[in-house]
Amino acid sequence: MKLCYRGVEYDYNPPSLEMKDSEITGCYRGRTLTFSYPSHVPVPQPVARYTYRGVGYETTAQGHVQPVSASPAAEVRQPVFQGIKGADSPTMQARRHLLMEASTAHRTNIQRSLDHRLAVAKAQGNDRLVQQLEEELHHLV
Repeated sequence: MKLCYRGVEYDYNPPSLEMKDSEITGCYRGRTLTFSYPSHVPVPQPVARYTYRGVGYETTAQGHVQPVSASPAAEVRQPVFQGIKGADSPTMQARRHLLMEASTAHRTNIQRSLDHRLAVAKAQGNDRLVQQLEEELHHLV
């Protein structure tokens, strides 16, 4: 097909698709409609490597899934905690210490909040709430 854009002529050949008539019909303003759709539209599939629950696989350009071929250069993944080198390093010890401090501070804050709630419940004379808070206190200890 010859086209012209701003005085420049060029040939345009749109890609042709094989169309099939569908079994679905419709009605528009009293006329019967038949729908058609392309018989096959090639959609390029992404080629990538994935891992699901530790098992590697890859997708091909045709959309097929295949296991990853084991090569000597392939990296061997280890579980996170076994793969850490130098678990007793000063950095890890400092991190462990910070986590212990945070845990202690959290427990202290919960205890302080529970004591305050218990004092308020006793001041209001709410025996049922006092009983629930005392049970919660026993679970905390």
